[in-house]
Amino acid sequence: METQDSRPINRQPVTMETQDTSTGSQTTTAAPEKDLSDKDILDVMLEKKNESNQVDLIVILDHFEDPLVASFNAQDDIGRASWKTVDRRLAITTTTATPADVVSSSSSLPTLKTRITEQQKDVLRERFKKFTEEHKEDFWYLESTIAQATKDETDPVSVEEKVMNFALSCHYYHPSQSLILEVTDKNWKKVFTEAELRDIENKGGPLECKDPEELKRYYLELKGVKTSTEVFKYARSIEINDPSAEHLKVWFSSELSNVARLFLKTRSFDISNMPETDQQYLPFGFFGTIFDGSDIVAKGTEVSSEANAHAINSSRQLSSITAISNRKMGRRGDTIFKYGSEELGCSEVGAARDQTKAFRDCSMKMPLVLRDMLLSATYDSSLLHAAHVIGYSIIGGSASLLDVNIPAGFITRVRKTEPLKFPHTDSNLISRLLPLMTLAYNGKKILDKTADLLDNVPQRITMSSNGTHWCLPPNFIIPSPSSSSSSSPSKRIKVTQ
Repeated sequence: METQDSRPINRQPVTMETQDTSTGSQTTTAAPEKDLSDKDILDVMLEKKNESNQVDLIVILDHFEDPLVASFNAQDDIGRASWKTVDRRLAITTTTATPADVVSSSSSLPTLKTRITEQQKDVLRERFKKFTEEHKEDFWYLESTIAQATKDETDPVSVEEKVMNFALSCHYYHPSQSLILEVTDKNWKKVFTEAELRDIENKGGPLECKDPEELKRYYLELKGVKTSTEVFKYARSIEINDPSAEHLKVWFSSELSNVARLFLKTRSFDISNMPETDQQYLPFGFFGTIFDGSDIVAKGTEVSSEANAHAINSSRQLSSITAISNRKMGRRGDTIFKYGSEELGCSEVGAARDQTKAFRDCSMKMPLVLRDMLLSATYDSSLLHAAHVIGYSIIGGSASLLDVNIPAGFITRVRKTEPLKFPHTDSNLISRLLPLMTLAYNGKKILDKTADLLDNVPQRITMSSNGTHWCLPPNFIIPSPSSSSSSSPSKRIKVTQ
């Protein structure tokens, strides 16, 4: 069975054989069609079993996410789900996307192997040409690039131009086509020198993850604690005079005891045995509870991004020659971090160590959704190079922090920390847990700063721009094969049970 990375899952009607006992003859009749056949789902369940031979339903749903999202977006004229349209959306399509198929953002993101056509490159090339004419004087020129150009007696090339030149050379969809630069992407080693990559990563200061000053005393004392029982008792002994004011202490004490409790029975803990949702709320719950008591709210589970939905639906218009398009839902995240109506971050959780899922979520899906959030938050020019949004990628029991901002010019930079492993035994409980809690604390600090900025920058009174950013172009998205055509005939394979 081919995976979602290459093509949509076949929808397969099932035929059933029956025996006529009076004549001994066999007849074959078609069983009622199902939206996804039992064989489809069974095949994926067998493929996605974890190391403990258990099936995680969240992983199964994630596999079918693109056709399911397309299904929910397939509504009839009165807003109800139209199963005939759903049927077409789930079918395999053979049409090639045209420039008209290129949209600003989409609830059906490209897969890891979505090819980009020459027509789509022409659209991208023309869009960047227009953007360059309007904003070239504000492009980002690296000091190391300028120094080398001076030495070579040539004109320096901006980061934006280097990123777009690479984007147009790609045969497959890549986030660079939305002016996104993830520092850890190995592709950039072919585009920038080591000195240039250092300049990009450190612009505006390095991504620091310092231990919280208020908790340093406890961090030092815990280094001498060796068992989960002692850790649990220590957490309960932390003195808190005013719980309504000492939010950080309350969080630290509560989460320290919650994690220690997982180890009490056997002095060990195997996180790989837990499904995604349990991982999100039990061992890694501190990434959300760190915001308790603040004005930032961690919302889950599996909520869709309003910022992404706003970008997706920005081209909707009143019915005229054609009918108004149905409103589409945004990409879902395991957690969305909200400050009032603004979305400032998200998280993605994967129970098993899956490099392909890590690439898809952490290097494709999250950067695009986080850029939509960043564009929504940077509603004023004073916020463009100051606001940050964050993401957490939790894959196979390890967690990374993504810091996303526009440090200069118009490039959305993604910086990512190395994955930190969750402890699995008493002997590494403290040495692994405290760095993870520090990561959560620093993620909150980043969002607190952005929230303060939003509080102090008034909204501008301007003429309506139909939902577009005042400066930056929207994400450049190619529809995935499952959503590129809703009228292609289905290709069906009969299966005999």
